[in-house]
Amino acid sequence: MKFYLSGLRKYCPALPATEDKAVAALDDAGIEVQGIESGETGTDTVVSVELLANRGDHRCYLGVARELAGRLDGVVVAPKAAPLSIATPGGIPCLVSTGDCLTYMLTPLDVLDHSAPLGAETRRMLRVEGGETGAAVVDAANAVSLQIGQPLHAFDADKIQGTIEVRHSLTGETARLLGEQNPRPLPAGTLVIADDAKVLAIAGVIGCEESRVTPVTSRVILESATFDPVAVRKSSSALGVVTSAAQRFERGGDPALPAAGAALAVKLLEESGAARASGPSTMARAWEADLPVISVDFADLADFLGTDIPPGETANRLERYGIKHVGGGDFKVPSHRIWDLTQAQDLYEEVARSIGYNCLPSVLPVASIGAEPGPAEQGAQVAGDVLVLAGFYEVITDGFYDRALVRRLGVQPGSHLDWHVSTVNAVERHYELLKNNCLAQAMAALETNARYRTTDVRLYEFTHVFEPVDSGVRERGVLWAIAVGSANPGSWSGGTDRPVDVFFVKGAAEQVAARLRFRLESVPIARSGHVLAPYLHPCRSMVLHAGGRQAGVIGEVHPQVAERFGVAGTRPVYLELDATVLVPHERPVLPALEEAPPIERMLDFVIPSSLTSHDVIRVLSEAAPSRLRGLHVADVFENSSTLGAGMRSITFRLLLSAEPTPTSEELNAEVRAMIDAVVAAFSEYGVRLR
Repeated sequence: MKFYLSGLRKYCPALPATEDKAVAALDDAGIEVQGIESGETGTDTVVSVELLANRGDHRCYLGVARELAGRLDGVVVAPKAAPLSIATPGGIPCLVSTGDCLTYMLTPLDVLDHSAPLGAETRRMLRVEGGETGAAVVDAANAVSLQIGQPLHAFDADKIQGTIEVRHSLTGETARLLGEQNPRPLPAGTLVIADDAKVLAIAGVIGCEESRVTPVTSRVILESATFDPVAVRKSSSALGVVTSAAQRFERGGDPALPAAGAALAVKLLEESGAARASGPSTMARAWEADLPVISVDFADLADFLGTDIPPGETANRLERYGIKHVGGGDFKVPSHRIWDLTQAQDLYEEVARSIGYNCLPSVLPVASIGAEPGPAEQGAQVAGDVLVLAGFYEVITDGFYDRALVRRLGVQPGSHLDWHVSTVNAVERHYELLKNNCLAQAMAALETNARYRTTDVRLYEFTHVFEPVDSGVRERGVLWAIAVGSANPGSWSGGTDRPVDVFFVKGAAEQVAARLRFRLESVPIARSGHVLAPYLHPCRSMVLHAGGRQAGVIGEVHPQVAERFGVAGTRPVYLELDATVLVPHERPVLPALEEAPPIERMLDFVIPSSLTSHDVIRVLSEAAPSRLRGLHVADVFENSSTLGAGMRSITFRLLLSAEPTPTSEELNAEVRAMIDAVVAAFSEYGVRLR
């Protein structure tokens, strides 16, 4: 929004007189200044500001002035207008039929001069924000919204038939919105203003052509109301219509403000000679709820701020924001803040903002040992460890994708996987759908690797999918993995390589099951009815079960799917496990942690085929120091032209404890003793260190 500083200073007299200090005060109050320009006269400054997204009360001069006053002296000067008389009983026929309308007030006006200019100050505010139309009644409504944050709407009284009713729209009902040529259908349940024959406006969003004020309008009914934020947000989103009124209401309007807003509009019109009230106003629904009271624990507040604040100072700082101290630690929230101030911590933040975050001490939080991992965390850790040891890399994919991605998978319109939870008016269309499967993103990841000529790929992820169920939507945690390429890439062995297949990935899944102490069983996917069956090979895929219920799926990706993702000719294997099965059936015994990671050494011996690796391991173990923690074969290399006929190279991996920490000389001596023992034991066979 745009504000001119001299106008803002009338609402907050403490705003500094110089431009640089005024801009600094706005920034300090949390009102980010994004642009500065000269005003109409060249002597004033217009600022473009970014307002807090959750604050409907910010979007006006009075709201920004309140925020400034909280950091300055607390003095706010609001425009005054004499209260309007309320018809009791009688008045304009009106009915409120829904709880989504919090306050509803109608004021009758006689139009005297449509083109009569409003006050110079008011017109200047409108021009800065780009809201001056030249129609006095409309400009007065816009000015009240800009000045104090109360949206108003004007109806041509002669176009209204019967009773004005605030209700939800009916199935099949239509409305011709302002500025549109043709009526459009309204989603059933949209909050509307209607008479006996038609819809007059979408409540809190936009009016309709059939009731708009024109240059020949002689009688006006001025609406001043407050609507439920969620109802307005749904209407604005469903219709794709964004207005300044909707932006205010969907962030939470002040339910106590409509009467003051209508009175201010009447004052502006009567002072300009444009219109006058022709009778008492009708208050169809008044807001009568009690203002919330929040209790503050002053000791907890001191802990939150990192410094002690006397209760009297706390009360003074909160009252600068209109939050009244009602005794003890209790504070009453003003009506314009009931939507965002709901708990004690909200008031703590107001105190912090009043002091200034840069003025608060920097205090490190108290460290704690933390909690032991729960069963789900333990299970995920075990499953991840197994997959990493099998050569898989953990990845993170987006929670959203677009419909083009699932079309590439082969999902047909109307099929099960075509259903998604979707975002309305997504800023980025590539992220408009909450994912209901992981296979599409897994294949997209393979495609990305293929573009970089990476042929051996193993990936996994813990994530969530959103699936349709009878009651609505189910969020389900899953572990998925995908592999393609060689089953033993990078091996020194000259043996025949074999590709990854279903049994390789199934072996990894069974290792996970064994570590978590549950049993996996499988049935052919062709007779399972699984939602992924159309996208996996019908003869090389299976559905997994655990404990009598479906636990996941494993299978080779269908060749047509592989072709659509640019990896034709490969045979990717996909695994998916439900997160609910990844829970230890018995609490695993966690190994004792050493104070430092073990020391690793690799020993490569050339030995004849007549000797086994177990023979060498036996000698190494006997000669090893007490710090030995692990000893196993890491690799086998066979090449007669390099090593000699009948000889092979075996690499052994040693893990040695780092506690107590050895010197380099001590460690080398211990390893040398092991080497010498092997060479001496098998000297007659020509064993040597390679």
